[in-house]
Formats: sequence, C-alpha cells, structure tokens
Amino acid sequence: MTQVTMLSASQISHLLDMPAVIDAVADAYKEKANHPATLWPMVYEQLGGEADMDIRSGVLASKHVFGNKLLAWFGENAKRGLPELNGLVNLYNSDTGEPVAVLNATALTGFRTGAAGAVASRLLANPDATTLLVVGTGSQAPYQIMAQLCVLPKVTQVLLANPRDAKKAQAAAAQMPMTLEKLFSQTIRATNSATNSVVAGLINHRLSEVEFTGVTDLPAAVQRSRVIVTATPSTKPLIQADGVQPGTHLNAIGADMEGKQELEAKLFQGAQAYTDDVPQASEVGEIQNPIKAGVIKPEQVVEIGNSLLDPTLGRHDANAITIFDSTGIALQDLAAANLAFVRAKEQGIGTQVDL
Repeated sequence: MTQVTMLSASQISHLLDMPAVIDAVADAYKEKANHPATLWPMVYEQLGGEADMDIRSGVLASKHVFGNKLLAWFGENAKRGLPELNGLVNLYNSDTGEPVAVLNATALTGFRTGAAGAVASRLLANPDATTLLVVGTGSQAPYQIMAQLCVLPKVTQVLLANPRDAKKAQAAAAQMPMTLEKLFSQTIRATNSATNSVVAGLINHRLSEVEFTGVTDLPAAVQRSRVIVTATPSTKPLIQADGVQPGTHLNAIGADMEGKQELEAKLFQGAQAYTDDVPQASEVGEIQNPIKAGVIKPEQVVEIGNSLLDPTLGRHDANAITIFDSTGIALQDLAAANLAFVRAKEQGIGTQVDL
C-alpha cells in the first residue's frame, strides 16, 4: 500500500519561505544546465473564452523525484466568487515510481514563479536599485514583490500598475502590507533567524520601510524604475522601449502562450536576453515576439541556468538593459514541491492517504 501526503494551499504557505524557494529554483536551473534534469514537452490548451490549462512535467534527478503540474486559469472566475487559478502538483519517487505527494498548485506556483524572477534579479539587477515596478495586480503580484524584496535590499518604493484599471492598482497597494504578512508568515519567521544570510535585513523590518503606491501613469513609472516585473495576460505591449532607462532589469512573467506580449519587441534590440528554456520560450514566451519581428535570434538568448554557472554570461555593463523571460518549467514546480514535501514529513504536516 502506498501512502501519499496531501498538502493544501495554507499548509504550503506555512511550510515554505521565499528565500529557500529562491535557492531551490536556482539549483533546479543549474541542474537543467548540467543536464541531469529532464523536461518533457508542455501541453497547453485553450478552453474557450478567458480560460486555458497547461501541463508541465519532468524529472529532478538530484532529488530523486519526477512529476507533473496541471494548472487551469479561468479569467471569469472572479465574477463567480471563485479563484482564477486551480490545479494540482503530483510528485513521484523516481527510484520506485511510487506517488509520494499531491500538492495545491496555486500556492506552489505563486512561490516558484516569484522565486524565478528573484533568481534573475539577484543575478542581473542593480543591487542598489531603490524602486521596483510591478505591472499587474493579480494573484502573482504579492509573490513577485516578496521575492524581489528578498534579493534587492535597497528597494524602498514599490509601484503597482494595473493597465486596465488604475483603481485596482491603488487598492492593491493599500492592502499589500497586510497581504504580504498574511501570505508569507513563514518567510518573515525564517528571515528573523540569525543564521539566514539570504536576506539583507529582516523582512518584517523592511516591510515597515517600503512604500507601496498604485500608479496611474505607467510610462512615468517605467522611467522611474530600475527593476520592472510584468505579470499580466496581455496580448499587446505594455512597456515601450523608449521609456526604459539604461541599466534597467525586467522580468517578463506573463507570456506563457502564443500571442501574449508585455514588452515592445524593439526593447530587445541591444538588450541582454535570458530565459528558463529557449525552445519553449521561443514558441510561447515573451521572446517569441522579437524573434518573429527579426529583432533577435534564439541563439542570442541565454538560459538562466547557464548564466548561474558561468558568470561571464551575466550582465556585461552597468548600463545594459537585461530581460528575463520566465515561461515557467516543471523543474521549478518539482523543486518547490519537493521542498514542501520534505518539510511536511519532518514537521508531521499534511493529510496521509493510503492508496
């Protein structure tokens, strides 16, 4: 009989702290670059209207696990009083093939996607940046903010923009301190530890110093910011090339299917471009657009795992514009899921089901 650990969204939030997830995702990227990890082709389907689903799967050899994540997005669910994102992560022992855990995919996706952007910012962004702009006020926004605060110790101003509704940006900004404290109690506890060296400054102390502002003028906010995160379902560019200042780092999170776009294609001209998986991103990520426009070629894009292993592939100079196209790969999910599962076993958390 096989025993499987079931973990809910609240249990995952209790088990995970963002600095640990950032390190786990960075290790997964490096493992991909070293080739012991395996990715299988992503399955993506539109389900009509504002709805889609995708399945991502792979093997994380170093942790002796493989698995898959099915995540469904229903954009109209907010009107029904339901979450827009739903899904599950299934984790298996790669030595025996036995299932070991089933995890809520919404919370896990939030952590691992936030962590992905933080891995890139830690490597590429100016560590002295003081202003962070997050475009998009959906479920991913607080995860992106917390992750960026964990790796950018001098950020004191967080600007929030909602291209469709400026009032939503202002409301999100007003609620953000409470949202972060609610979602990341474990991160706050972990970063209070004297042994934790990932975060420069205690997160709970930093949250009291950071000012959150909802902006109505996106182009002006772009000009003010040296780190920009876009996390929207946009199909046309929100960030224009002319407004991005030298030395800015951008994390493009939203594009995960053909036709999506958050950045003007010509922004990539002369910029240093990075992604998690070049073949996947060339088809469904942000870089699909400058590739189609002939601005860049796929071979000019560096996989983030390679740059983590080889410092010469990082930022070339202080004035360079750097862009990380985060399409999301299964290894991120497996790394975060395995971390949650291991901690759950150690702490006796989760529901045990005999199959």
